[in-house]
Amino acid sequence: MNEFEDKIIMAKEKAKERNFTQSVDLIINLKNVDLNNPENRFSEQVSMPYTVSEETKIAVIGDTLKAENADKMISQSELEDLYDDMSNAKKLADEIDHFIAEAPLMPDIGKNLGPVLGPRDKMPKPLPPGSDASDKIKSLKQTISVKVKEEPSVKCKIGNEAMPNENLAQNAETVVNFVIDNLPMGKHNIEDVYCKLTMGPVVELM
Repeated sequence: MNEFEDKIIMAKEKAKERNFTQSVDLIINLKNVDLNNPENRFSEQVSMPYTVSEETKIAVIGDTLKAENADKMISQSELEDLYDDMSNAKKLADEIDHFIAEAPLMPDIGKNLGPVLGPRDKMPKPLPPGSDASDKIKSLKQTISVKVKEEPSVKCKIGNEAMPNENLAQNAETVVNFVIDNLPMGKHNIEDVYCKLTMGPVVELM
């Protein structure tokens, strides 16, 4: 059992029992990072050792991609309808966590839906026409968005309270290591790291 695992157990113990499964959240506060410098800001999809949420939704755009495990299929004609209906496009962007699209469709998607998907960090991952998207979907189910933008902190979900403590600890370590690798002075830019359940108190990890 490592130190992260001990602290995650503590966070679970400190949180009151609720009538829903609470998420386990990670908070990394930074120091001495100039966010006015674009090189110090980042927004990346990071692959976790263990699936963070079974509720992650994946949509596949196009008529030729094979994707039996997709949560939503969007045909080319449906895509073109979205170009003329920004209200529905925004609703879809909020409902879906990740998009996959046939590569030839990407220029039009970028032109027409870029203003909706771009700010949400949800531009589609391109695949060649006729590809089997199943493995890509499975991979995306295990990714989370890790970003530093306006505020000197990272906040993300690493799982839920029903997951094994060891799995949560490994997910937490993955995020912390990724952030350290992307900071100008590595771990010296880390002020502190906390974890908490959705409605529980924070517990310091490091």
